[in-house]
Amino acid sequence: MGSEENGIGMQLRQAAARTRFSEIGSFAALAFSLLALVTSAYQTRLMQAQTELMQTQARASVWPYVTIGKNEDGIPGREAFTWRVDNNGVGPAKIESVRVLVDGQPYRNWAEVFAKIAPGQEFHGQTSSLNGIVLPPSTNRETVVEMVKPNTPERAKAFLTAAPRTTIEVCYCSVYDECWLVRSLQTDNKPVPRCETKGTVQFEQ
Repeated sequence: MGSEENGIGMQLRQAAARTRFSEIGSFAALAFSLLALVTSAYQTRLMQAQTELMQTQARASVWPYVTIGKNEDGIPGREAFTWRVDNNGVGPAKIESVRVLVDGQPYRNWAEVFAKIAPGQEFHGQTSSLNGIVLPPSTNRETVVEMVKPNTPERAKAFLTAAPRTTIEVCYCSVYDECWLVRSLQTDNKPVPRCETKGTVQFEQ
């Protein structure tokens, strides 16, 4: 009788041990599965971060930065004036929209602008079209666009005097279709979702 009880007790202990080992094995398998899941999620996030970093670096490598400034000479009898546009970035700028306003009123060309700032006088001078062009970066060469350059001191004086009343707005985009709006004599280029032209008076030349 004692031998049978000992045998049964040993079998129970062995069964209990097998159960514990099975539970430990199941727990270990679950732990390894969770570890593999966490590792996979971390690797995925790391790859996403690396991809985002590469995209950011790619965008930065072709980032345009357009400015609108002026060259002037106010010496009496030798007045000279030029509105100029530069791309001081490292990538090309696609000019999508150009507006020229005097006293808040938009105009289509320099002849209309001159009629506003110098009534009764006829405009003559050098002009350059800007709307729709791709302005390359000026990293290795001079790529300035002189929008208007009057050909006499009298006409230059009219532009010089009207400069505080004149606003030039340019909306441009990078090759990644990231867009900005810049205004004359300002360096704070404002990011915009897109360049809007519908319902606006666009400047032609």
